Amino acid sequence: MPDGPRPLVERETELHQSTTLLDRAIGGQGGAFCILGAAGVGKTALVRRIASDAAARGALSLVATAHELETQAPFGVVRQLLDSAVATLDDDEREQVTGGPARLAADLLTLAAPDRPVEQSALFASLFWLVDGLVTVSRCPLVLVVDDAQWADEASLLFLRHLLARLDDRPVLVVVAARDVHPDRRSPALAALVARRDGTVARLRPLSDDGVHALLESVWGPGVSAEVTAACAEVTGGNPFLVSTLADLVGGAGVEAIREAVPGSVVDSVMQRLSALPPLDRDVGRWVAVLDSAPARLVTALTGSERGDTLAASDRLRDAGLLADGERLEFRHALLRAAVYSSIPPGARSDLHRRAARAVAAEPDGLHQAAGQLLRADGEGDPWVVDLLVTAAAATTDSGAPEAAVRLLERAVAEPAPAAEAPVVLLQLGLAQLRAGDAACVVTLERAERAVTDPAQRAHCALALTIAYNFAGFYPRSAELLARVLDGLGPEHGDLALVVEAGLVSAALQVPELVDDARRRLDARRGLTGATPGERMFLAQQASYANSTDEPLARVLELVRLAIGHGLTSEQHPESHEWAVTRLQLAATGEYAEVVDLCEQGLEFSAAAGSVVGFVAGSLVRGIALLWAGDLAGAELDLRAVLTHADLIPGGTLVGPLASAFLAEVLLERGEVEQARSLLLDGVATDSSFNGGIHVLRARGLVAAATGDHAGALRELDECGRRLAALQVDSPTWCSWRPAAVASHWALGDVATARAVSADDVVHATRKEADVALGIALRVAGEVSVESLPLLTRSVDVLAGTQARLEHARSQVALGAALRRSGRRAEARDLLLAARVQAAHSGADALRARADDELAAAGARPRRVQLSGAGALTASERRVCALAASGLRNRDVAQRLFISTKTVEIHLSRAYRKLGITRRDQLGAALAPSGGTGERTDASDPGDDDRSSGRRH
Repeated sequence: MPDGPRPLVERETELHQSTTLLDRAIGGQGGAFCILGAAGVGKTALVRRIASDAAARGALSLVATAHELETQAPFGVVRQLLDSAVATLDDDEREQVTGGPARLAADLLTLAAPDRPVEQSALFASLFWLVDGLVTVSRCPLVLVVDDAQWADEASLLFLRHLLARLDDRPVLVVVAARDVHPDRRSPALAALVARRDGTVARLRPLSDDGVHALLESVWGPGVSAEVTAACAEVTGGNPFLVSTLADLVGGAGVEAIREAVPGSVVDSVMQRLSALPPLDRDVGRWVAVLDSAPARLVTALTGSERGDTLAASDRLRDAGLLADGERLEFRHALLRAAVYSSIPPGARSDLHRRAARAVAAEPDGLHQAAGQLLRADGEGDPWVVDLLVTAAAATTDSGAPEAAVRLLERAVAEPAPAAEAPVVLLQLGLAQLRAGDAACVVTLERAERAVTDPAQRAHCALALTIAYNFAGFYPRSAELLARVLDGLGPEHGDLALVVEAGLVSAALQVPELVDDARRRLDARRGLTGATPGERMFLAQQASYANSTDEPLARVLELVRLAIGHGLTSEQHPESHEWAVTRLQLAATGEYAEVVDLCEQGLEFSAAAGSVVGFVAGSLVRGIALLWAGDLAGAELDLRAVLTHADLIPGGTLVGPLASAFLAEVLLERGEVEQARSLLLDGVATDSSFNGGIHVLRARGLVAAATGDHAGALRELDECGRRLAALQVDSPTWCSWRPAAVASHWALGDVATARAVSADDVVHATRKEADVALGIALRVAGEVSVESLPLLTRSVDVLAGTQARLEHARSQVALGAALRRSGRRAEARDLLLAARVQAAHSGADALRARADDELAAAGARPRRVQLSGAGALTASERRVCALAASGLRNRDVAQRLFISTKTVEIHLSRAYRKLGITRRDQLGAALAPSGGTGERTDASDPGDDDRSSGRRH
């Protein structure tokens, strides 16, 4: 009988696929290979061959095997994959790999307790940078192999999905092997991995008769008859593991011996061998089935036998073909373990799991394994079980794996928990469901809120519940709940009452019939200074409402700065709702540069923490501010980054449509009408439960107008105005819908309505004392007025003192056109040329084209804009260069922008060519304002040589 490993039979296609993917990885392009198949079909042998082949070609090949009873260990598979690789690094390499934003991941590998609960997306980002560091220091492709992924913990699978989304330019190949089951039976994360459009999926089939013959000859040697092959194929169904096991069981016997040795199946034959062994052997086998994998000493303690007897029994189980070789006791294959496990009566099985949980809990790092055992046991109302499950859930949540915590807390509730503890366990379950994005959190938190008796606990429960309500648009429920909770809080609860009231006001302002009550509450608390988190949260609501009404913008600015404080207060870290809200209100006041600086601060904080939520929030707010300031390229870069990462964060379903609305406006400014239409009309929500729906409605109105559908535009814009009016909101700094409506009324020939709406907009902007809004309103009014020049002149003058550079240019074009029509062509040319430079610098191709047309009508022939120096850089290149010039290394820049180090290198290489430099220390001077966008007109304006470089963001 030939010795050594059994050959892979009939797997040439899959090996060729893996070789192709590895070639791509060696070339710098990452990818995924999912291998699916029935138990015993050879997935393990195949993935280990792939790992071996990859290592032979110089790749760093890391392998992890998931176990059924370890699915609750947060990031257990990730730790298996990465721990040994990091441990083998020398000190300098380890510091390079685990430093900076990879610190959270390094703490995960060493099981260090986090200083505070880790947000899942932050841990994903940190693990990503650790993987990136391994690729960097190893200078070779990385192959990550996960076997038996159907049992992998959800957090690890979610990370692999996150990793695969960012592998376009990294030499990382992810290989996942799992049972091929119906998609409905896969975990969500595994289903997402299998369904990836850019991944390769292989489904392993049973062996043909020729394959069975080849495998039998590899065990018995040449000369296996066709009859024996056919009998073996019939009994095993061509399953490679069963073929090998049968070959070991019967040796080189003939057909009849095979059929007699296997009355039902190969697994049944092995089970027959177990039943013939002594009672201790059967007991050891059952305990190993329950434990899945365990040291001999643990099995010895559970069987109550002597260590020597346990070792002897395990040797006999190996001889019987059940246990694998090795120090730990585990079955040779999952099929064998499942057969032994199913032979244990259900009642006894539950008892064994409970006993195993107590034994495993005493082991080092045994908490999560014990919790996994309890998930298999029936509830008996045991306080110890509840305590262990709650402890494991807390550790799991703090480690960034809320999905696993949900299962543990559901099991704790079902134990059931003691009556005194049940409300608190329900609250913890609801919070874990909320963090995991599980809609069941609503029902759970409602049950907890009804059961909790302590007013402070009830308040915290209600605040969590309103997050879920607000995501779903259930603002009336939020307001009713918080009002009831607020009534139960007294002076002894201090700032908590103000926090609850701020939440109540926030929800009430979204409900037309509750707006008056919210306004009374806001007015009753004038004079707050922002001394506490509750005061700052309440000030944020006061600023928000002041911005939505005719209250002067100076008052809004005063309130929002009190709410922001020094920028990173406890309730305003970049992952919080308040952080984004206050900065958006500040942007509405026209202080775009200040908002960009605050966002830079938040993005730097988020990069250090690896927070995807903070990155998305900072990018969204900065993108909007840059759009309003006229930096369309920078705005597009930020808003597309939001859309790329929105699905990774809680509340992404709200953030995504909001980013789409503003990105559509960017695209319209650039003349990309069809792209804007596709972005907005393909499934972006505008229902009334969506708080940002008004901005989507406005953007749809703009898109419809750009396509010539002015009637459709007015339907969207009128609905926008109707919703705002129902909430008593009518401020041009909140949502400026009237200027677009004026243009569509005018296009449809409804001159009277166009002029009436434009006059109304001027009134509102004047009351608001908002220069940007007033400048826009004056321009729109001037364009539909008989006496246009005074209005347009005033519009240009008002906007000249603001940071809204593109709006200023738009008013210059409008005034230049009016001057040209009145015969003042020289004055018109000066304005149009200046506007054209700004439009070119902003990337506003639609406005620039209009300026060109007007210039031509005014007798000027401007040449093509020549781009050179810093003005020739793309937004991505400019942002990378600015960070590199500040002293950051390439990897630091990549971490700050959530892009790859290779992408940073590509941007810098291109930028160096455009800037005419060769060294990093030349970047500062090259980015200085002297290198910008240049334009020269023809001989009719020989003295004009307008240059503009703009502020770097």
